Amino acid sequence: MSRFVAMLLMLQRLSYLLPAGASLFADEALLSGRGRNAVLLALALIWNMTLFHWVARRGWFAPRAVVIDVLATCAFMIGVTGACLPESGTCVTDWSSHAMLATGALIGAVIKRPMRFAALLPPIVVYVIAHADDLRRGLPPVLELAVQVNAYVWFAIVVFFIRRYLAGQAARLDGLAEQRLAVETERIAEQVRLAHYRQLHDTVLATLTAIARGGLDHQAEEVRRRCAADAAYVRALIRQDASGAATGLTNGLARAVARAAGLGLCVRYAAEAPPQDLPADVAVTMAEAVAEALNNVARHSGEREAWLTAVPVDGVVTVRVVDRGRGFDPGRVRPGYGLRSSVVERMREVGGGAEIITAPGEGVCVELRWPDRPP
Repeated sequence: MSRFVAMLLMLQRLSYLLPAGASLFADEALLSGRGRNAVLLALALIWNMTLFHWVARRGWFAPRAVVIDVLATCAFMIGVTGACLPESGTCVTDWSSHAMLATGALIGAVIKRPMRFAALLPPIVVYVIAHADDLRRGLPPVLELAVQVNAYVWFAIVVFFIRRYLAGQAARLDGLAEQRLAVETERIAEQVRLAHYRQLHDTVLATLTAIARGGLDHQAEEVRRRCAADAAYVRALIRQDASGAATGLTNGLARAVARAAGLGLCVRYAAEAPPQDLPADVAVTMAEAVAEALNNVARHSGEREAWLTAVPVDGVVTVRVVDRGRGFDPGRVRPGYGLRSSVVERMREVGGGAEIITAPGEGVCVELRWPDRPP
């Protein structure tokens, strides 16, 4: 909203600077000193470029910039009006009067309370000094002054209320956006909770129920591995809750751990909260790639345990799946379709990268990165 108002003020200033610049090339002498007028116009152009460069950097007008603009306009009124030819009356080429209108609009845009309209007085005082002779012609001086500064004052008032209205509308839109975001966040959180409840029902609760009914021997190796996998999944949920709001990647990794538990694989899971702005498609892809990597551990490693870590460092999210199984020689054994297509190519499609580090008897490390910034 502020930048929009600033743009309108800039366009208003161009509306007087461009015709004033064109008047320099008129055949008829409009001012007593063409060079003096050119210098003043150049100074006005330089100041306005500087003013809006500050606005582009800061987003709005700083108080000192407004003070400088008021002083510059006062100087232009004295300099330009003093160069007007006597026979030109009120000097129709006196562009400083338009500069005064622009300053009034700027004051109206930046003040927040009606009492601060007193900032309009200095240019009016300078106008009286610069146009003392003109104010004695025709109407009484006070009435003539009121006519001449009427537009200046109303420009300030109109811009003041326009900005207040736009600020109010922007605040209402922000409030509505926050409400919608809160509703959407709550809806997603409810979906996440429901998904976790289902996973807990299918893993931890199913295991405990089977043991309680005597259907499983709790001392059997297979049951112990299943319990360890269920415990790893619960720990993942606790870590996720402690790290803050759930994200797509966090939920996806937790589901991958739960699916691996169903294959009898115990996954030691540790993760830091990923960036809030991680794209949804990237989160889904990384979670699916992790699930496939864990499937490979369960099928080919000969081990029943794996380690899963997820760490964001310097804007790069790195996820690793590690096992201590039999591994393989990359020079002799080409990675299977799952690692090649479901992991490597998947990551490449979303602008990420995947690396498989292994050696015979040394296990396998599958490293996923997004975005792909090799070390």
